[in-house]
Amino acid sequence: MRILIVAKTRRGTGACVGGITQHGQSVRLIAADAAHNEHAGLEYNVGEVWEIESTPEPDIIPPHIENIIIHSAQRLKLAENIEAIIRRFMPPVTGGPENLFDGRLQHLPSGALFIAERTGLPGRSTMFWTPDQPLRMDVEAKRIRYRYPTPDGGRLLTFVGFQEPVEVIPAGTLLRVSLAHWWHPSDKPDDELHCHAQLSGWFLPENSSSSSFSSSHPVSAPTPVPDFARARHVLKQTFGFADFYPLQADIVRRILQRQDTLVIMPTGGGKSLCYQLPALLHDGLTVVVSPLIALMQDQVNQLRELGVGAGFLNSTLSHHEYVAITHRIREGVMRILYVAPETLLRPETLVLLEHSRVSCIAVDEAHCISEWGHDFRPEYRQIQNVRQRFPQTVCVALTATATPRVREDIRRLLGISDDGEFVASFNRPNLLLCIQPRRDSLGQTLAFLEQHRGQAGIIYCSSRKGVDGLSAELRARGWIALAYHAGMDADSRRRNQDDFLHADATIMVATVAFGMGINKSNVRFVLHFNLPKDIESYYQEIGRAGRDGLPADCLLLHSRADAITIRKFIDEGAASERAGRSARLDALIRYAETAGCRRGPLLSYFGEQHDTACGHCDNCRSVARPADMADATEAAQKLFSCAAHTGEVFGAAHIIDVLRGSKSRRVLDRKHDKLSSYGTGKETSKDDWRDLLQQFIGQGLLEQDVQFGGLRLTTKAHLVLKGEKVFVRREPAKPAPALADAAPTGHDPELFELLRTLRRELADQAAVPSYIIFSDRALVEMAKQLPRTSEQFLAINGVGETKLANYGEAFLKVIGDYCAAHRRDPSPNSIATASSESEPTRWMTAHRRHEEIGAGFAAGQTLDAMAKRFDITRETVLQNLARHAETGGKVDAARLLGCSRLPEPERARVFAAFKQFGIERLAPVREALGDSISYEELHLLRLCVKCRAR
Repeated sequence: MRILIVAKTRRGTGACVGGITQHGQSVRLIAADAAHNEHAGLEYNVGEVWEIESTPEPDIIPPHIENIIIHSAQRLKLAENIEAIIRRFMPPVTGGPENLFDGRLQHLPSGALFIAERTGLPGRSTMFWTPDQPLRMDVEAKRIRYRYPTPDGGRLLTFVGFQEPVEVIPAGTLLRVSLAHWWHPSDKPDDELHCHAQLSGWFLPENSSSSSFSSSHPVSAPTPVPDFARARHVLKQTFGFADFYPLQADIVRRILQRQDTLVIMPTGGGKSLCYQLPALLHDGLTVVVSPLIALMQDQVNQLRELGVGAGFLNSTLSHHEYVAITHRIREGVMRILYVAPETLLRPETLVLLEHSRVSCIAVDEAHCISEWGHDFRPEYRQIQNVRQRFPQTVCVALTATATPRVREDIRRLLGISDDGEFVASFNRPNLLLCIQPRRDSLGQTLAFLEQHRGQAGIIYCSSRKGVDGLSAELRARGWIALAYHAGMDADSRRRNQDDFLHADATIMVATVAFGMGINKSNVRFVLHFNLPKDIESYYQEIGRAGRDGLPADCLLLHSRADAITIRKFIDEGAASERAGRSARLDALIRYAETAGCRRGPLLSYFGEQHDTACGHCDNCRSVARPADMADATEAAQKLFSCAAHTGEVFGAAHIIDVLRGSKSRRVLDRKHDKLSSYGTGKETSKDDWRDLLQQFIGQGLLEQDVQFGGLRLTTKAHLVLKGEKVFVRREPAKPAPALADAAPTGHDPELFELLRTLRRELADQAAVPSYIIFSDRALVEMAKQLPRTSEQFLAINGVGETKLANYGEAFLKVIGDYCAAHRRDPSPNSIATASSESEPTRWMTAHRRHEEIGAGFAAGQTLDAMAKRFDITRETVLQNLARHAETGGKVDAARLLGCSRLPEPERARVFAAFKQFGIERLAPVREALGDSISYEELHLLRLCVKCRAR
């Protein structure tokens, strides 16, 4: 059957397509995979003729009777004189909207047109119309609407087409009108269902003088370039930073001069400041394109805490919230607006921006614009068209990971000159890079986590099944472990992500679906349970650790089995992508198996040279001395001979089985028990053979086929078979100690914990993650410098005037009280001494206090007794108990409830409020209770709820 496409309307990120069959029937094309294809329908264009195979939709709901399911489609040609075909087969009605849909349309007080089931349904849901009066654009609501004039204010139709909006649709224009799906407000489920009328598109007369909105609104002249000295002042006043990071000053100066710029800067290097600071100095709106809702919300929360007018437009907003933000934009009170690329491309967004003075377009995660990037997204490709609509607006593109080829592609597509590219060092010296062969994966994971008790971190798994299994195993062992993958429902993913962002000591076990755009600054570790697909992914994922600049640990459990699985997926994928994906995987394997400094191959991949030992990777920190080395020539000759005898096609497991004299069917069936090398390595354990094999690969004596895992001898191996010596470490390589163990401890860890507790309480009241109040780095400085005045507090990194006004008094009181109680020197230049406890305290963990309080409570000590013993408040005792529970300790809920000083009826009120408002935020609970319950009691009873739930 042949179909002429006569309309294409927006439906989420895809399209709803209307057509006329060769027999004159009106149809709407529904893709067979529409349920999971978010871009369904975009391939069709108005005026095209397609040959299709289809079936009627099985569940027709009147009046939407035109739907057909498309099973195959082929584009044939462009039609000639499409309007004549429409007028022949679907003659339009003429006059006012009262003639549409058999005269059954009604209107709301706003003028919006709709039909209701009780008044009778029309015989169809699509039709054409030539209005007798012009329709004018109305942009006051969330969507673009067109108003037909009437004495009582007009009738409104929402525009849902892909065409460029025009300010006026002339009378007599051929319009396509359709009915939306049945709908009622979500908060009024008993209301009558409505089908609203919508405008799908039009065919303007050839002599029409109507113009698009963009062409009729010239851009105003740019304002003068701000003084750079003012930028330095705002840097400290608003953001709390005394100076710029490397390259930031040059980048900010260039953007202030309205020169397009490409910024390649690692995660944690300060990319966001590069456009946020100019946004406060330019006269106009900075639009930030970001692919992730979580990033938008996080960035906006941080900016609002700094007193900056910021907002976002995305699918999470209610209609009221969306309209409120657009009004703030039109009024010019918003400085920074975050949008998803799909939102940016919608006509109503473009019209909104053309109403406004846009000073800068910032494209975050800009590698998504390049088909050579590791996360290419088609919607990003269309940003270049938006850029052309705002020719006098400065454009800045930013990303943390981009090879030279990707950088060139970004510059070309966005029109950025070569001298506008700034590439910061990709080196993150605060990250300790470690790789271990994966053997006992769960045991290795638990050992690593023991080094990070009380800290937040991310564990990446390659599969949903792996995420679910590992997170369950960790929870069974007392760890606070959340799961995140694309197979979970949206509410569960969002809830777990929010819990991770707000908590100080939670582990997120996730697939790569989690993390891009996560701005949590105090992630202290990232563990890769499986091999990532390439170096870009690995680098971006470890970049989520240590964003505050403090030490963080990154561990990769490496197995060639993962590489074989990834290779299989590559081979099953698009042929055009195989070479590039294979090369990226090979680069990651070379990095994982290098025997030298790991930063060399990592940084060289991104075009940066690093010729000296970094001192912050496992290889650099475990360089063996000659006395630690053992002659392994005999073992090497046995292994190399066995590999050669079996044809250099088998993997490590089979070679080791032959060496150890295994009687497995795999060995016997191949008659490998008859080989001279069979059983020659019985005295060596499997684990020791695996370690030797890994060292031989690292020394370039063996190569392992990435696709099938087979071991091949190199030229160096043949020299060993002829007698050349081989030396290896005497003992299997031990994991390098956590970077945290080696970090300087110039701050007072007990005061740090008190400040962290205060920060968490303030964050609960503000309903934001703790790090948005202050970063761990700021708290460490406070616990080291002991500021006692506003001026001293303002000198702390990350403290600006807004945060001083909002939080200075509370933090200065805690610091002052602590100094007085412990006779600390109040001088701003003093260094807090170490805790008087004899056992050294690891940086930022201070385990002993909350562990001692947990043990004391379990032994029967009262809250008041422990408050007196440790010279702290009863509320601080409760906060330490909560932390003890968070890190896997046991707290008796029944005994804790007995510590409450509230009468039973009041406790019942609190529990009822928890049930209504949840337990994560105490501020709304206390407000609902009329501020009659102290925070101490709320902390106690919330902990009761949590401990009961365990």
